[in-house]
This record gives sequence, C-alpha cells and structure tokens, in this order.
Amino acid sequence: MVEIIGITLSFFAIIGLGAFTKYIGLFDEKSSKILSNFAFYIALPPMIITSILANPIKGFINFDYIVRFEIATLIVFLLSYMVAKFIIRLQKNENSIFALNATYSNYGYIGIPLVILLFGQKAIVPASLILVFDIAFVLSLVAIFSNNFKNTLLWSKLIIALKSISKNPVIISCLIGLLLSFFELNLGKIPKSILNILSGAAVPSALFAIGIIIVSKNIEKAYSELMFISFVKLIIHPLLVISLFFFWSTDELKVLDIIWFQVATIFSCLPVAATVFPVSQHYRAYILKTSSAIIITTLISIVTIPIVLLLVTNKIFYNLL
Repeated sequence: MVEIIGITLSFFAIIGLGAFTKYIGLFDEKSSKILSNFAFYIALPPMIITSILANPIKGFINFDYIVRFEIATLIVFLLSYMVAKFIIRLQKNENSIFALNATYSNYGYIGIPLVILLFGQKAIVPASLILVFDIAFVLSLVAIFSNNFKNTLLWSKLIIALKSISKNPVIISCLIGLLLSFFELNLGKIPKSILNILSGAAVPSALFAIGIIIVSKNIEKAYSELMFISFVKLIIHPLLVISLFFFWSTDELKVLDIIWFQVATIFSCLPVAATVFPVSQHYRAYILKTSSAIIITTLISIVTIPIVLLLVTNKIFYNLL
C-alpha cells in the first residue's frame, strides 16, 4: 500500500511541478505544446517499442480479453451518447464528442507510463493490445455516430477517422513493437541503445506537459455535463470492466497473468485523453467543454486513480479473478 501511494504521489508530483512552473511564468502554453509533441512523437514511441520487445507477445494476443474491454467501451459510449442526445439535448456532432469524452482514456501520457511504473515491462503487452484496439474502435464509433445513418458521407468520414488513427505515433509504435516481437526480430545494439535513451524522457516530459496544460486552460461552466463525464469515465467505466471480466470469465482468460486484468482496470479509470481536444476541433463540436473535461477529470483522477490502484493490487482482487 505504501509503495502504491508513493508511486502515485511521485507521478502526480511531476504534474504539479509542471503546473507550478506555468503559474510562476517559467513556462507557457507554447512550452507545453513543445513538450507534449516531444513526448508524444519522439520519446513515447521508443518506450513502447523497447518495452514490447522486452516481453515477447507470441501466443499472447487474447481476443477474449480485447472483446470484453471493447464491450465495456461500447456500453459507456452508447450510454453517454443517449444521455447527451435525449437528456442534455446537445446538437448534432456534440453528442458523439460528449460520448468520446466519457470513453477515451489518456493512454499515451498517463496510462502507459503509470502501468510500467507499477508493474514493469510485463504490463506493456496487455497495454499495447488495449491501446491499439480501443483507439481504433472509439474513433470509428465517433465517425459513425457523427453522421446520420442515411448520410452518404458516413463511410468517407469513417475512412478519414481510420487515416487519422494510422498517423497516430503511439498506435504506429505499438504495431511496430508487436510485429518485431511476434517475428522475433532483433534491432541491433546501437538502435536499441538510442531507443532506450529516448525512452527515459517519455514519462517526465509527458507528465510535466500535462501540468502546464492544466493551468493554461479555462474551465467551461457546464458543471452537470462535466460531472457526468467525470463520473462515467472515472468510476462507471472501471466498475464495468471489472464486472465483465469477473462475471464473464472463460478458459482463455483464466490462463492470463493477473497483471492483464490490473492493466485493463487501470486503463478504464484514466482521465479524458488530451487527444480528444483535436478530435473535437476536427468535428467542430463540444470544443471548449472538451478542454474543460480534460482538466476536470485529470484533477479528480488525482484522488480516484490511487483508490483504483489500491483496489487492483489488493488480494481480494486476485481472489475475484
């Protein structure tokens, strides 16, 4: 328990340090963008590739595992979409972006660094599988639900979304790492050394950038909507994931290490991903409220993530699964 709290505090301390440097004027929003780009495009991909290569995946692609996680994703997305459309009564594309906020976790900047700090490189295989399949699935849902089903532009929008996914450096690095690991290819000493050096910068630069972003953005005053997104994203989503794995177990799931279930639960309780903001800009919908949702859920997760970590590392969790 003390170890988990220590890791969590150090994790959010770096975010706090970033926020403090922005507050005193040492860094600005432009600095955050530079650090974010460095982490996202330069440092994080090597960290993912080297971590996957350290844990051979051959024979570990478990579709029962992926399907259950994506069912949870689908339930959360549809629930949020219906609430947005029929209760909050948002307009057109705002419904799907609202649902995206309640569904899309911050895997790149928070999820992967966190599970590696907690469980080591063994966590990268289930993390990579969830990341690749979930991002593709969620952005495809947005493309579909952002259009009328009778609209002839539906498939063209879906193709645009898939093209966007194919340009995501985190997705690309996951696929490269999975392929290299599956075919047991060796990078060589020098390339591997370069990747290892860059990997060390991924976690601190990503967390530091998040801290700057938190202070840089203004909170949109739509409290009921933001509280719903926060409640579904940080509480309902992980409870749903745990329930699906607990009540719908199979022989294929029983052979998996407990770390796989811990990673799935942690990934489902993460705050809204920063990358939801450019998606909202692409669809020209729910833009200001999306930036607020990112801030609010990140701040609330300072409390909720440690609680989930204590839950998934408890012996009771082992006994349930």
